[in-house]
Amino acid sequence: MRSRTLWIAVFGGIITLGLVAAVVTAFVTDNPAPSAASTSTGSSSVSDTFDLPIGLQKDTLALAKHQRDLLVGLAAQPGGPVEVAVVRGDTPVGSDAVRVSVDGRDVPTESCGTGCSRAQADVLQGGPSVVTVRAGGPPVSFRLPRSLPASGRSAFDRARRTMSALRSYRFTERLTSGGGVVFTHLAVQAPDRLSLRTNSGDRSVIIGRKRWDYQEGRWQEGPFPGLAAREVLMWYDAKNPRIVRRLPNGDVQLAAYGLKPVPAWFRLTVEPSGRVAEAEMTAPAHFMLHRYSDFDSVPAIKPPQ
Repeated sequence: MRSRTLWIAVFGGIITLGLVAAVVTAFVTDNPAPSAASTSTGSSSVSDTFDLPIGLQKDTLALAKHQRDLLVGLAAQPGGPVEVAVVRGDTPVGSDAVRVSVDGRDVPTESCGTGCSRAQADVLQGGPSVVTVRAGGPPVSFRLPRSLPASGRSAFDRARRTMSALRSYRFTERLTSGGGVVFTHLAVQAPDRLSLRTNSGDRSVIIGRKRWDYQEGRWQEGPFPGLAAREVLMWYDAKNPRIVRRLPNGDVQLAAYGLKPVPAWFRLTVEPSGRVAEAEMTAPAHFMLHRYSDFDSVPAIKPPQ
């Protein structure tokens, strides 16, 4: 819960396009975000948002896209089923308003929970497939490979070890809920320091159990519950990573799904060294892209003067 709340506080709250100070202050409450009210361990379930029963099962490929505020995510297993979660903003779209086709032919669907539609389709089993989802707007299509992609567990574990062992790094964040976009530049220094600046000029610094927010022309100090640098890696607890692409330079792209810090689909580009070059998260009303750089070369983060 702590890492989930931290991530929501530092990053997720920015989606409101409000002040960073309000975002950081949000950490002091342990209430989950509205779009992630509850989770279950046996399957993916987000109260009042969406269900995805096979999302965390083995032998599953999880992919997601968004069009403005419409999230379309799927989980597919060899030979079926294919489960599709559709959420507009924070509002789930019922299965009666969702059409699914495979290779151009409509397939019958049934509800698999809140915002979830299940189709029986012969996918990931001998030939590529195109799954298209229609939910009252332009169609959203996914090209599925001939078979279930190879496990990316080794590359993912290497990325977890490498990134969590760094002394420092920077990353830029692009965050939107489907409308306005917030760009944030962040620096992280182990074990417990972070600084950030948004494209609108808002700034914050966190060091251990203290934070400073730049407001009304000056820095204002306040308490903070504490920060661990690893908790800033929003993809760290993703599950069932699959290798969906191998790049000529040796990088691999992984697709995964997880419930922490919020239920979401993840896509990572991992270098042979284990460093993550880029990470993308797709969750209801939270469409986020992180690009990492300056590994172990960030100047010391100090209390602002």
